[in-house]
Amino acid sequence: MKTRILTAAVGIPAIVAIMWASVYCPYVLCGVLLLLSLIGIHEVLKTTGADKVRILYVPCFAYGIAVILAPFIGDSLKMFGTILAASMIYLFVMFAILLRKHTVLRIETLCTSMILTMFVSIPFMVVELIFLTMMKNADGTPSYSGGIALVSYCLLIAWVADGAAYFTGRAFGKHKLAPVLSPKKTIEGSVGGFVFSMIFSIGAAYLYSDVFGCTSNGIHYPNLVVITAVSILMSMFGDISFSTVKRQYGIKDFGNLLPGHGGVLDRFDSVLFVCPTFYLLNYILPIFR
Repeated sequence: MKTRILTAAVGIPAIVAIMWASVYCPYVLCGVLLLLSLIGIHEVLKTTGADKVRILYVPCFAYGIAVILAPFIGDSLKMFGTILAASMIYLFVMFAILLRKHTVLRIETLCTSMILTMFVSIPFMVVELIFLTMMKNADGTPSYSGGIALVSYCLLIAWVADGAAYFTGRAFGKHKLAPVLSPKKTIEGSVGGFVFSMIFSIGAAYLYSDVFGCTSNGIHYPNLVVITAVSILMSMFGDISFSTVKRQYGIKDFGNLLPGHGGVLDRFDSVLFVCPTFYLLNYILPIFR
């Protein structure tokens, strides 16, 4: 617990500094997302055992870089075209490696590595889309301060739900949520995580928009409540999903980069589910008037 708190004490100011710097230079956040994506891909390859076939790092890292850089290619059509082309080339190259290394590389290992690599890269790219495209200035240019606020909101949803579930579960947890997949998670903890995340997230949005007046766009709170609620549930779904991966591979953590927290995927597993959910639902239920 002490190590976990110390890591958070260092990590939170670092995140705040990255967010602040990104308002003035958007490439800061994009560079951090690229680094997190590559570390996450490494954790995937190590978990599945694909790291033993070193050549797999080349197409996996190349794919991660292509996806993260795609939003800078041009308009939406060019961006999605780039991601589609990169995905097809990635699949062809990975299966070519399978043909060459079929004596030491199992198809299960290859396919699991491909799926998880794509699921790491694309959601981190969606974080970029939230940052670069969801908030605009009056002249139509990206509002980096607004984009950072939305990214911070997604992180708040995921991490408050995770932290509140942990402490609520320790204090009141009696009924196991998924005893086989994640023995420490409880129903009481999940309910506590949901409630606290809703209160903190909506409260933060209210302070940001209505109290401090940091945005000229009025928030449609009924839509925000629905999107936030679904995002919290997806956060929990992401947490238990990656716990299942760890359980099946017999590991406690994906890595040890963050003492007390594990690796990048241990800390960002729920975020990888929250950000795409938040981004996609905004098209159906716009949060700004």
